[in-house]
Amino acid sequence: MSQTVGEIFRSKLESLGVEEVRLKLSRREFRGFETEFAESWLAHEDDKSSRAAAARSEFREEENLSISRKALRNSERATRIAISAIMLSISMAILTIIQWHSK
Repeated sequence: MSQTVGEIFRSKLESLGVEEVRLKLSRREFRGFETEFAESWLAHEDDKSSRAAAARSEFREEENLSISRKALRNSERATRIAISAIMLSISMAILTIIQWHSK
């Protein structure tokens, strides 16, 4: 099975990589259809990169939300423990005052 000129050029672009293609475009090293093809390929690659970055960002946001929820649960738990400790302290202070007055 033979490859088309476009497939061969696409392979060349993929082997060069995005940065090198971008550089060659800026230097006008491509001619004719190659320029349009390279620009189209580059736009497609940029789109793929943007979608991948958006997916990573969404994952980080979900992870941060999960961490925030855990932190909220921990803080609510710490608040309940602190309130319990205050109540115990007050109870002990009252008991001490009562014992002191009964002597």
